[in-house]
Amino acid sequence: MISFAGPAEVRGRFQNIRALLQPILILIFISLPWVRIHHEQLVLFDVLNRHFILFGFSFYSHEAPLLFFMLIIISLIVFIVTAIFGRLWCGWTCPQTVFLHALFNKIEKLIMGTYAKRSVLYKSEESLSKKMRVLFVHVVFFVLSWILAHSLAAYFMGSQLVTQYILDGPAQHILEFLVLFIMTFVLYFNFTFFREKLCFYICPYGRFQNVLIDNNSLVVYYDINRGEPRGKLALTDFDKGDCIDCKRCVNVCPTKIDIRKGFQLECISCAKCIDACNDVMTRIKRPQSLIRYETGDQRRIDFKRFRLILYTSLLIIFSGAFTWSLSHRMSVDFSITRAHAAPFTSRFANHIKNHSKIFQNQFQLHIKNQTNTTQSLELSLSDINTQAGYVLLSPALKLSLEPEQDVKIPAFIEIDSEKISNLNNQIEIQIQIKTEAEVIIKKIQFIKAH
Repeated sequence: MISFAGPAEVRGRFQNIRALLQPILILIFISLPWVRIHHEQLVLFDVLNRHFILFGFSFYSHEAPLLFFMLIIISLIVFIVTAIFGRLWCGWTCPQTVFLHALFNKIEKLIMGTYAKRSVLYKSEESLSKKMRVLFVHVVFFVLSWILAHSLAAYFMGSQLVTQYILDGPAQHILEFLVLFIMTFVLYFNFTFFREKLCFYICPYGRFQNVLIDNNSLVVYYDINRGEPRGKLALTDFDKGDCIDCKRCVNVCPTKIDIRKGFQLECISCAKCIDACNDVMTRIKRPQSLIRYETGDQRRIDFKRFRLILYTSLLIIFSGAFTWSLSHRMSVDFSITRAHAAPFTSRFANHIKNHSKIFQNQFQLHIKNQTNTTQSLELSLSDINTQAGYVLLSPALKLSLEPEQDVKIPAFIEIDSEKISNLNNQIEIQIQIKTEAEVIIKKIQFIKAH
């Protein structure tokens, strides 16, 4: 059974903004892996195939500088946002918070009633009606978790692959459907039982905030000078603070903390306590903003703080490095490895006088199209090597690669011993790939066999 009735409902200016923002975020989170631009998934984190796509930019694991710069940029943006706005990400845009508060909690309210009705129901004696309603909530939660699991899997497996698994059915993809079932169960357990405990015990961001924020960062602030000493509402008590100890701020808090005890690690800055307190202050005809968004030192946000200047400077530097690396990125990834079985051989050339030898080196070429367009390629040796007598042999000197297609093809380089006899044993050879936009050159040593 669902362990508690969740946070109480609250209305107010901030919750009205959340009510408009969160459905948009839900739509974005669910649809991102299913949207395709130029035949590419908009967002993909395919760890198994080491392929990553972010809003049209496609990366592979061998592109370490690009991935490094991208991760650093994302981290610095998080640092800057946290240093200025505290944990607004947690309370307003984190997928855990958005799905839990804007979807699962609202469905629970729709089926089970308001916070007061749910509290009474969960504390009441067991009955068939109670069991049926709770069971219905669990079924709906499981179906929603199943849908979310498929969208989550599409981020890591690719939407086309997930769609193909669904069309083929579980019988043909038992392992994949087992993974999807485990993901569904984990999401169901999270949104039904674990809930905000994920923020406490698993999510590292809450722990990072103590390092990332300072006294000038925005937090949810209780005005202790105005609110204390708290006490029950009485018109004749002029020595009491504005807080009437109604505990409304605690009831609406999703993490069940008491913000009146000061800043706490569990606060996710969702502003529910702010709207709840403002509503109470309006009812008792006292000024609003007893609880409010405020910096720790009660001063205006200072954008000239050392940490903000440092984070921003690093962001500019790494963004520039990322842009430069991206602009110099090759459209085709090209690598050469020497064959394992017979990397270098020699044979007599009977058709040549004096029975001279032919020296041959064998390689494997790995070519990958890193763009979302078809690439026409031509393999050749450099002019210097060709003039020296080296010959490139391969079953695919000209080829066409589809977007993201990669191939491995054998290649041989030969030369007559008469043309190499006066040279050293190891000669540097240049194999080049010509595309429509560039020429990619790789160098490898030619070894003369004895």
